[in-house]
Amino acid sequence: MIKERTYYPSPTRKDQKLELPVNAAAVAALSAYYAEPAWLRESRREAWELYAELPWPDRQEEPWRRVPLHEFPLAARRLVLSPPQLSTLEELPPCWLLPDLPRAHCTGLLIHNNGGVCYADLEEEARDAGVVLQDLHRALESHEELIRRHWLRGAITRPDFNKFTALNAALWHGGTFVYVPAGVRVERPLRTLTGYDAAGGTGLHHTLIVAEQGAKVTVIQERYSLESEPELNSEIVEIYAAAGAWIRYISLQNWGKQRYTVSVQNAQLERDAHLVWGSGSLGGAATKEFLRTELRAPRAHAVMRGFTFATGQQRLDQSTYQHQLAPDTYSDLLFRNVLRDQSRTVFYGMIRMEQAAQNSAGYQANNNLLLDQARAHSIPGLEIMANEVSCSHGATVSRLDPEQLFYLLSRAIPREEAEYLLVQGFLNPIIEHVPLSAIRAYLAEEIARRFWQAAI
Repeated sequence: MIKERTYYPSPTRKDQKLELPVNAAAVAALSAYYAEPAWLRESRREAWELYAELPWPDRQEEPWRRVPLHEFPLAARRLVLSPPQLSTLEELPPCWLLPDLPRAHCTGLLIHNNGGVCYADLEEEARDAGVVLQDLHRALESHEELIRRHWLRGAITRPDFNKFTALNAALWHGGTFVYVPAGVRVERPLRTLTGYDAAGGTGLHHTLIVAEQGAKVTVIQERYSLESEPELNSEIVEIYAAAGAWIRYISLQNWGKQRYTVSVQNAQLERDAHLVWGSGSLGGAATKEFLRTELRAPRAHAVMRGFTFATGQQRLDQSTYQHQLAPDTYSDLLFRNVLRDQSRTVFYGMIRMEQAAQNSAGYQANNNLLLDQARAHSIPGLEIMANEVSCSHGATVSRLDPEQLFYLLSRAIPREEAEYLLVQGFLNPIIEHVPLSAIRAYLAEEIARRFWQAAI
């Protein structure tokens, strides 16, 4: 049972709503607002200078060739911090509490809304063991050196990776920090939610997850929004697994229909570290994702599973990178997409084996199931510098199997129900990696809703 609950608003002065323009003055204002240390102020300032210098990506660049950047509301950038003031968790809008879980199923819960944290809850036993589940601003008060040591160290989370990462590094606010000390095992998941309503503005969330040597943790991160106008979202996620650590990270997004997102997520694994990474994308108008794992030391092990169910005019572009830099490492990626209506997906995957990665194995597969007039582009790739490795990649783009469909129809199952059963069977091997039955049930309901809504 969770023994202690802490409700608190975002650390804004007098709990007032804060709105800032996107300019250099906002960078200094945010640092002053949160009383940040000098190194973080300098980090923000340098990132803003890069942001001002860098152009927006264009479709001449390979990672952006098929991204509808002309649709992104790049000029509509506004910083808003207006978290609701809660007296009970039940006061949250329902869209930020789906699926609703029994409290005993999670070790902790952290909720951000409109750029600020409005609810925090962590078991006393976990807190006593040194586990941290906090917003980044508050965590800086007690774990500054730890955060500084890991801050923006990923290959793709650097401010100079592109203009979006520079924007996030300069103007992030809110933020999620998860820390598990050496040898500590968190048996039940830590759950975080990030939500925006019509007043939420540009999303600039930063997540930092650190598991020390031999630690074990599951983190479920969910994202929801309701927009009245098109909004931009630029997100960074950094994951660090020290030697022998075990991390399961489940990343789920069901953004509103007018949110345009660039999500950059990077994981670094040391010797004997294990990562199970689940990714589910359901919402948003258009999304560009960069998902990268770095296996930096022997016997690092990463398994990545992802799914998408796109409808309407949705666009999703995924770039994955499995970078194996040491011997005896293992990576395995499987992403499955279901598309209907006029939706589009792009999968660009790469496994790179460095010369030092002898006796390593890497696998990659992307499967796409097309309904209606949807289209999918799948571009898997290999870069192998070592000569003693096992490595393969593959992709499929297909429609429903007519033999499987005929088999179900011959059992007097209506056609649309038969199609739904095949879609469900196609995605279930991915969804079953989500650890909590309540969230798996929610995802199944959401997939059913999308299928039948589109079918009607």
